[in-house]
Amino acid sequence: MPGTEVASELLLISKTEEPELKILDDSFEPKAVHDHFMELTTRYHPSGEENQVREYVMECARKIEGVEVIHYDSEAKDPGERVIVLRRKGSGDHASDPYVTLQAHMDMVCSPDKNIFPLKVFGYLDNEGAKWIKAGDTDSITDPKKGTTLGADDGIGVATILAILEDNNLKDYPIECFLTVQEETDMGGAANFDKSLLIGRKYINVDAEVVDTIIYGSAGGCNVQYEGNLALSSVPCGYTNLKLSISGLLGGHSGININSGRLNAIKVLTEILIRFNKRLTNLDVEGEGIKSYDLRLISLQRDEDPISNKIPSCASAIIAIPGGDKEEFVNDFTVYCEALKVQSQPEENLVYEIKEITQNSLDEASTDALLCLLQQIPHGVIHMIPGKTSLVETSSNLANIALQNMLINASNRSSDANSMNALIQIQKSIGELFKYSVGTSDSYPPWEPSNSDLLDKAQNVYKEIYHKEDAATVIHAGLECSYVVQKYDGKIDCISIGPTILNPHTGSECLKADTVETFYSAVTSLIQELFQKNA
Repeated sequence: MPGTEVASELLLISKTEEPELKILDDSFEPKAVHDHFMELTTRYHPSGEENQVREYVMECARKIEGVEVIHYDSEAKDPGERVIVLRRKGSGDHASDPYVTLQAHMDMVCSPDKNIFPLKVFGYLDNEGAKWIKAGDTDSITDPKKGTTLGADDGIGVATILAILEDNNLKDYPIECFLTVQEETDMGGAANFDKSLLIGRKYINVDAEVVDTIIYGSAGGCNVQYEGNLALSSVPCGYTNLKLSISGLLGGHSGININSGRLNAIKVLTEILIRFNKRLTNLDVEGEGIKSYDLRLISLQRDEDPISNKIPSCASAIIAIPGGDKEEFVNDFTVYCEALKVQSQPEENLVYEIKEITQNSLDEASTDALLCLLQQIPHGVIHMIPGKTSLVETSSNLANIALQNMLINASNRSSDANSMNALIQIQKSIGELFKYSVGTSDSYPPWEPSNSDLLDKAQNVYKEIYHKEDAATVIHAGLECSYVVQKYDGKIDCISIGPTILNPHTGSECLKADTVETFYSAVTSLIQELFQKNA
């Protein structure tokens, strides 16, 4: 945003003490998966810019005996053309068996920005003695601002597929490999590839994030955009401009983490600004109580890449208040934020800040209308699955705001079409009240759960390895499986599995090291089970 920071600034930051954890190397088993994954962490591969990883996959594929390149176009621009399809024919008793398809995506969410490569990867032991793999400064274990995304989502999937192609114990089985692009933005590779490329009808997606769980259904979704107009005015004489920032929030996946009580930085700032706005919350108090103020809004923005599938973890607003109220406002803001930290566990790393700057503002009416609109826009869980109260059916993530062209973006998810339509109608009605138009885009289908031979065999394998009677569930997130199942009219058996990854899409992303080995054992055992000949 335009504006000049003055030398005298008020800086208010809160910190918490955390126990010291032991830093280790980045090793984990199997070695082949580790080595491929570590190579991927050195290569630039944000969504839509995966060419360095595409080239690496092809370098590896061309060295593996028996692997045939079915589709690879090094110059392709369209995401559907930028996918990679590899096959290794069966041999011996399995020469005529149908293929099993393995699928992963080659892109990753880059947080805090795209300038994080090569990733700085390390291991550490938690307080219970478990080893985790992470990226960023070692201090990021307790301070997410010093961390980056790791890219285990879905670099571990890509590395696992390459290791399986190299595994001599699996060389007789017919394997088809499907590597996609742009999963983290619009699932463009899975949505637009030519359906004639795949011939396998047992399809294993390796992009799940809980090692002892099998996913066999996922939510559909769409993006929602509010568009309106604002009136500007000059800041009244004698007013002071202050920049308020909220950061250090957990953020996280806007589907998987939407029901875990995590704060949305845009919503936090909105509630603060409404509470301190005298026209909306008229509180004239004496003594130590928090007051309200003649407040004008200058800007409000998310201070990170506006990724729709990530809960905003940092945001800032610039406001104007009477100059004589500055000291009192700063004190009240401090008290409010300290109380918010106590009331909003597990957000103990919340950081707040005030800086004095100069800039013009919105007028009073636009300030108030925008804040009230942001307050009313749905965020969080809307509805749970009937009869399964632990599973989210419908949710929305308030993802971004851009005052320059007055756009507000949200990301909806639902496994039920009627509930999705009802949510969109609510959003449109709220927009109409404030004279904002509301439209939708980038919709993707749900993956309706169904029983299958693949699921049954996976359940048997997981029961043996993880001792779970029922390891299958549906997930409140968009998976590429939804496009694949839709493309083949449901005539394909599909599951999604993977090792344990915590806090994907954030600077706290970490991979539980020992689950990579058990996951590899599970997926290779499942492949062997699928090709087991009946006596």
